[in-house]
Amino acid sequence: MSQYSLSQQYYETLKQIQKNVEAFDDMPLEEARRSFKNLIPTTISDYCIVDEVKLDEKYVIKSKECLVDKLKVYEDVIDEKWQCLDNNGLYGEWIKVKDMKDTRRVVLYLFGGGYCMGSPEMSRSLTCKIAETAECPVFVINYRLSPEHQFPAQLCDALAAYLYLTNPGPEAGFEPFNPKQIIFSGSSAGGGLAVATALFLRDADLPLPSGLVLWSAWLDLTNSMPSIWDPEMDKTDYLPGDLGISKFKSVVTMSNEIHEQAKLLAEKIKQKKPKVVSHPSFTKVPRFRLHCANEALAIPYVSPMLAESLGNLPPILCQVGGGERLLDSSILFSFRASDPNKFQVPKYVTMNFANSRFKKPTEVILEVYDELFHCFQRMIPDKISEFSIKRSCDFIKNQTLNKNISDEADRKSLQGINKTITAIAISPNCEIRELDERYLECLNWENIGVVPEVED
Repeated sequence: MSQYSLSQQYYETLKQIQKNVEAFDDMPLEEARRSFKNLIPTTISDYCIVDEVKLDEKYVIKSKECLVDKLKVYEDVIDEKWQCLDNNGLYGEWIKVKDMKDTRRVVLYLFGGGYCMGSPEMSRSLTCKIAETAECPVFVINYRLSPEHQFPAQLCDALAAYLYLTNPGPEAGFEPFNPKQIIFSGSSAGGGLAVATALFLRDADLPLPSGLVLWSAWLDLTNSMPSIWDPEMDKTDYLPGDLGISKFKSVVTMSNEIHEQAKLLAEKIKQKKPKVVSHPSFTKVPRFRLHCANEALAIPYVSPMLAESLGNLPPILCQVGGGERLLDSSILFSFRASDPNKFQVPKYVTMNFANSRFKKPTEVILEVYDELFHCFQRMIPDKISEFSIKRSCDFIKNQTLNKNISDEADRKSLQGINKTITAIAISPNCEIRELDERYLECLNWENIGVVPEVED
């Protein structure tokens, strides 16, 4: 634990959220989704307007065509039903500031909720603030949710949204955005999806956005990092220690079809005996993700922290709470991206690293907010949240204007660490300092990408 303590306001907020989240485990998923929606205000700022749109089917079709070829190597561990287009279509919403002039930049925001909950509507308290502070429209895609739609359905929808922004048809009603004027951003699972989409664009040699802004990103679905299981995090975070391990069982109340679907995928995997990159620990525990089968956990578009290389990506701003369970994965991800040669993960993931095309260091700003919990930016209306959002929006502006952040005090780098990373800690009083050594212990963790054995 750090030298800082949660203020009484933070503590009371945390306790209330913890109480609500604990109740989810006893609910069928449909009911949990409804309760989750009631947790977060969905009001729209007086300064913003919301324009809900339905994307033409051609964007999803084009996205699917791009994915099918690149994901062929993983097809034996993926439920092929992801290719079935939803008859309801793909929707999204524009958040725009009233009477604001066109800055020709845009933020593509991906909401959080563990890939099984959440919506653009639930993100409005944050997306309105982004639109106002970054002075640009925000487009939020209503990507499909698990378990009805498993990986890579969410990646398909995120890519479709990017194609919509960069190559819109006349029905869209706007001019194409230059990729260099687009920022990907996301919270929790949405942050992981933002990275996964950028990784896919890089791997497919498609134009990349100008930058990534990540809030408490879910980057490691193997649950392998120590902060996930640290009991001390019970005092400072509302995410459960098992991070959804028990939730897969409760889906039986939702649909027998979903469990039959999972059973069929398990049989396919057993018969195919796929040779995808994985670790023996993946098959020593029962399936525990709604998003994908255990055998798919090391796919880089599922767990971006485990990608063979995180080089050659656009500049990244990674913000994470110092008291949240996803702390270690955000730190390791940031350092791996900033120096792909130095910070490699276990050999089972990087067997072909020597031949990787992506060894150029990615510029990263890592900000650890002492003691704060998961996605605090939209949970507490406080100066630290405003400070975090302001820094995020300054990054958005600078990246789309091709400028570097000018405040040298904010560009402190750790001595001896590759200068492509700026790693800082920020106190509840918004004071900036170099990242404490205690935060870096996870860089030496020996069980990266290894699924812990837990009781069924």
